[in-house]
This record gives sequence, C-alpha cells and structure tokens, in this order.
Amino acid sequence: MAIVKMSKLKLIGIKYYKEQVLNALSQTDSVEIIATSEIEKTDKASLDIQNTEISVKRDKATRCVDFILSEIDKNKKEAYANKDIKSLSAGFFVSFDEFMAVPKTAEKTEELIDKVLEKENKLLSYKTEKTKLINLIDGLKLYESTTMPLSMYSDTETSKIFFGTVKADVVKKLKSEFEKCSYALYKFSQLSSDLYLLTAISLNEEGSALGVLLNENGFTACPYKYEVTAKEKIAEIKAELENIEKEESEIGREICELSNKLNEIKLYADYQKFTLEKQAVAEEFRETATTFILEAYVPEYKVEVVKEKVNGTSNGAVFMEFTEPTEEDEPPTMLKNNAIVRQTEFITEMYSVPSYRELDPSKIVFFFFMLFMGVIMADVGYGLLMVLVGTLLARKIKVDNGTRRLWYIVAIGGVFAGIFGALFNSYLGFSLPYQAIIPSPIPKGNGTVDLMTVLLLCLLLGVVQLGTGYLFKAINDFRKKDIASGIFDGLVWVIFFIGFIFAAFNFIVAYLMPTVPLDTPIFEFFALVQMPGVYMVIGSVVISALTAGRNEKGFGKFTKGFGAVYGIINLLSDILSYARLFGLLLSGMIIATTFNDMGLGMILGGGAGYFLGGLIIVIGHVFNLAMNVLGAYIHDSRLQYIEFFSKFYTGEGRKFVPFGSEFSYVYLRK
Repeated sequence: MAIVKMSKLKLIGIKYYKEQVLNALSQTDSVEIIATSEIEKTDKASLDIQNTEISVKRDKATRCVDFILSEIDKNKKEAYANKDIKSLSAGFFVSFDEFMAVPKTAEKTEELIDKVLEKENKLLSYKTEKTKLINLIDGLKLYESTTMPLSMYSDTETSKIFFGTVKADVVKKLKSEFEKCSYALYKFSQLSSDLYLLTAISLNEEGSALGVLLNENGFTACPYKYEVTAKEKIAEIKAELENIEKEESEIGREICELSNKLNEIKLYADYQKFTLEKQAVAEEFRETATTFILEAYVPEYKVEVVKEKVNGTSNGAVFMEFTEPTEEDEPPTMLKNNAIVRQTEFITEMYSVPSYRELDPSKIVFFFFMLFMGVIMADVGYGLLMVLVGTLLARKIKVDNGTRRLWYIVAIGGVFAGIFGALFNSYLGFSLPYQAIIPSPIPKGNGTVDLMTVLLLCLLLGVVQLGTGYLFKAINDFRKKDIASGIFDGLVWVIFFIGFIFAAFNFIVAYLMPTVPLDTPIFEFFALVQMPGVYMVIGSVVISALTAGRNEKGFGKFTKGFGAVYGIINLLSDILSYARLFGLLLSGMIIATTFNDMGLGMILGGGAGYFLGGLIIVIGHVFNLAMNVLGAYIHDSRLQYIEFFSKFYTGEGRKFVPFGSEFSYVYLRK
C-alpha cells in the first residue's frame, strides 16, 4: 500500500573516485549500501585508513563534548556559564556543504579538542589529589589534640616511643600491663566511644615486649612524621585544597567559555563518524587493481536523482545498473505515507517493521488507532486540549523523531475525541441542550439501555477490525501467490464476520432497544439477509475445519480441523477484548462528572468555595485527561498489536536506513 518499491543498484567505479562517489551517494539520502556479492576475479576491498585512527579521533571529540557540557552544567549558577544547557545539548542543522567542509578546519578543531582534554586530565589529577589530601586530613584529625610536632614522637637511643590508637575494649588490659613495667610512662586520651589515643615511653629493654603486646591488641602506630603539629599540618593541607579548588574553578570558567565552540566540535565528531561509516561500507565492496564494485538498494522513485548526483561527481567514470530485486533478495522496507498517516508509522514499527513484500498497515492502523482513541476520550473539551497541547509540544521539537510524532498522535486523537464528544454530547463532563446522537454510557435512573448500546458499539468495532485483519491476510497471501491460504485462512473468516453481522443484527437491536420500530428499510434489509447470514457462518466454520489441515498428513488433518473450530472461542475472546474501549470511556466520563459535581457543590456553597470548587474541577480534569490519554495509548496499542496484528501481520522487515543518515549531533539538510 505504501511500501516503496526498491531497485537494486550495482555500481562499478574507478578507485580514484571512490570517495567522491560515496559522498555523492550520501548526499542523495536515498541509498542503503549492502555487502557486495562475490564476483569472479575480484577481491574483498582493503582499507585506505585504519579504523582505529578514526575511532580515536571520534572518541576524543565525543569525550570533549561530554566534558564541556558537564562543566557547564556543574557551573550553571556562575555568571560566566551559559544557562541554556538544553539547547547546548541538542542537535542542530547544517548543510551538506558545511558538513563536507569539516576537513578544512580539522587541524584547528583537533588542537582545540586536545586543549580541552588536557584541562579534563588536569581536573582528574586534581580530583585524585583532593581525595588524597582529604583522606590525609581525616587521618591527622586523630592527632589534632597533640601540641608537639609529630616528628618528636620518635624513638631515641635509650627509649622506645609508642604513639598511636587502640580500641577502647583493650585499654584496661593495657593499663595493667604498663603498670607492671619498671620504667614506662603512658597516657590514654579518649578520641571517641570506641577509640583511644595512646602516648607511651619506655626503656629499650622493656620496649620490645611492650611493642609485641600492643601489636597483639590492635595498636595502630601514627604513620605521620611531619615537622609540625597535626593541627598545623591540617591547616597547610586546607590551604592547598583551597588553591586546588581555585584552579578547578578557573578551568571550569575557561571550559564554560568554550560553549560557542561546541557545535564545531560536534560537527567534527559526526564527520569522523561518517568517515567510519564510509570505511565500514567500503569493507563490503569487491575490487580489482583499479576499480571497486558496490551494491545497494535505492527507492525506485529516486533512481534518476542518484544517477544525476553520481555522474555529476565522478565525471561519468562509473557504471550503474538498476535491477528489480529477485525473490532471493531481502530489500529493506521504506514507508511512504501522507503527513498525517506518517505520524502513526512508529506505532507499527514498535511492534515490527513491515516485510518488504507485505501490505503496509499504516493507513488502517492510523484509522483504527485514532477511532479507538476518539471513543475512549469522547469529550469535546478534552479533544480541544489534546489538539492544543499536542500541536504546541510537537512544534517545539524541530526533528521528526518518535517524541514529536507521539505528540502529533495526541493532537490528531484530539480531533477524533472531539467528534465522539459531540456525538455523546460531552463537554468537559457537562452536556449541552441537545439530544446526543449516541446515547450516554453513564446510567440514568435504573435504566441500562444506554450502557448496553455503547458496549455493543465497541464490540462491533472489534468485529470490524478483526474482519479487516483477515481481509489483509487474504491480500498478503495473494501477493505471495499462496491462493489457498488467502481463501481458506483469510476470506473464509471475512465471510464468517459478514454472516455473523447479517444473522445477529436485528436480534441484538431488538433485545437491546425493544422500542425501536423494525419496519424501516435498514431492518427490513437485515431481516432479508438473516438466514443467508446463518448459512455464511455455518459454511465458513465447516470450510475452515475441512481445509485447516490441508498441508498436514494423517491424523494431523483432523487435529488441525478441530483446532480451527475450537479457534472460534479464541475469536470470541478477541472480540470481548474490545470491551476495554467501553470500560475506559465509561470510567473517564464518570470521573469527569464526579469532579464536576464536587466542584459545583463547593461553588454553590459560596465564600472560599468559589476558589476551591474551581480548583477541584481544574485539577480533576487535568488528572482525568492525563490518565485517559495514557490509558488510551496503552490499550489502543494493545488492541492493534495483539488482536489485530495477530490475524495478518508478519513484520520482521528491515527498515531502510540511507547511507550517511545517522549522526549523534547534527541533522544534515541534503
């Protein structure tokens, strides 16, 4: 339906023009290069430049960008820092000529990158040094109460000095042992509840035994021998830390001032990425001594553009052949839909990219997705808010990505919500003085007709979508020339659904709405086709049972046939899944009405109720709108993926990705 037909390109060119040809192919944004088939008397291409060299350049540039952004974010409160970190982090548009001119300024950019990375390395060394100094301060704080230089706590020729820490639970034992010494002085100073500072001196002859005793009891000697006191050393270190922080601040300022160079570095990084991509695709070429051969897929409508661009670049020194892909080929899938349907393509692609040789379901997915979203939201006020908010947020995003399309889905869904809201006569939970075209699902009095009617309509939507799924299966099978599967696995079930509607329509209407006259032309038509509808249902089930095992042997034919009949239960279960549309619609309307009643009750009370009542209504509707949109998206997607796609969709395609189209920072205008 909207899958673009591909042509397969085989290009033979002179090696001298290989770089120009690749650049030209990239500029067309229409060529996906693939591995070239083996050709007699050709070899696999060799590299002109080592990938590692280019990778290093790209990685350095990427690291440089990340470092500059992190420094700007870290210093965002400073006057010299650019506060718009979001814009600095975002991608930007450049022309193809600007992009290809990067090598002219590459040397200058590389010098800038090296300078920035040198600053980063300096900051890393400062960070290491700061950690070391902070740990040193923590260690010295144990000895901050001492008044002598730490170097004084050293052994002499005749005495042994013990200066360090011990655990509180051994202090009593150590005191007892020191008391036994003839010539020993000691002092225990409490540092915390479980740690003591020990200062002791003894004669050498008793020192060895004391040293062994202390070590056995967890004594940790002071490791510092500075010529100043611990307090003085801490002050020196703090001054050193202040100097380092000043240096860090200065580097931060210098880096923040480079915010105007970010795009230059980003452009350089993506050019290196492009160069790597060229090297990667070139590895898949075949070559002779003077020529290279590449193969690629090109959208058929872009063939002339590619010819013109390549011939204009290579002075005609290439040969190009465009052929139709064979059955053995696996072309990529490129979708081409109008601007509105294109917004929902990513919903299909989140499940799986369509196979090149099947129908693109984007249009029918768009229709049912928006239809179901409209049913779930079903309020004119909510619809207008969805259109307004969705459009504003989508237009803020300049790049056509998934987020932008998601907001456009919300906006388009708002249109359908407004249509169904008008049909249900629902305006932010209120009703206008006109008769609703579709009865309200909110019960009035003890009647249930309105509820059942809306539930029936939701289930009927399920019948229509499932029938459409089987119709698509038939078409896909016919395209693959599998006529039998198209008829027996597809069209037979379409007939089943049509027959079911013919047979059951008047019965269901009479049961749910007994006051409706059945002598109108539409009911007369369904009365006429009621029995044919019964025959269609029975005949479809019989045909499906008899043909389900057509490709099986022996007992498999019977089990497959039984499975086809039993599958009707699963089919009914699928139809019942569409009751979730009714449940979400009903809950949204009840919540909206509840908040309106609460708010109006407070407003009628007067005084502060005017403000509080209005606030409750606003907050309630914002909450209800947000939850309903989220629920609509999730459950709507589920119906597409599980109930609808399971009937016909193969997927497992490979998305068309043009050569030179994926970058980290820039968006090329080609």
